[in-house]
Amino acid sequence: MLKLAGVVLLMSGCVGMGISKVREEKRRTWELRQIKRIITRIQNEMIYGKRTLPEICFLLSGCMEQPYQEIFYNIYQKLGENRGVVLEKLWKEQMENGLKELPLKKEEKDILYTLPEHLGIQDETMQAADIGQSLDMVTERVRRAEAEYESKAKVIMSLSVTAGLFISILLL
Repeated sequence: MLKLAGVVLLMSGCVGMGISKVREEKRRTWELRQIKRIITRIQNEMIYGKRTLPEICFLLSGCMEQPYQEIFYNIYQKLGENRGVVLEKLWKEQMENGLKELPLKKEEKDILYTLPEHLGIQDETMQAADIGQSLDMVTERVRRAEAEYESKAKVIMSLSVTAGLFISILLL
């Protein structure tokens, strides 16, 4: 009876770990969509709203969910203080602090980290065009992540159940 309870607990632990990994993949896809939404909004505010970066950060802090809301509000505040802070350094610092817990890959986070490099140009049309390249990269990543999600979920669940069975057999 004790062995049976151990097998059931071991299997539920392995399946639970598999479910956790599947949720992490789903959250990664959702976060990529959020990044795409952010970049699109920045681009639109530059082209159509003719807004400055502090104004855009303030707008984003009001309409985004956490952690983006806090990140953009902190950028807005620090830019408003006007203490001679370099935009790229401030942006990267705030993004690194806010995004460190998200299940994104390094390359995906780098898209957001390097976004201010496109903001040094005076012409807003050129800025928006350069930001469009980041938008294209994120769009491709979203498409790829969504396409891979189903197969990854099946593989992860299969491996977790198989690992649970294998360990149970070894311990019996």
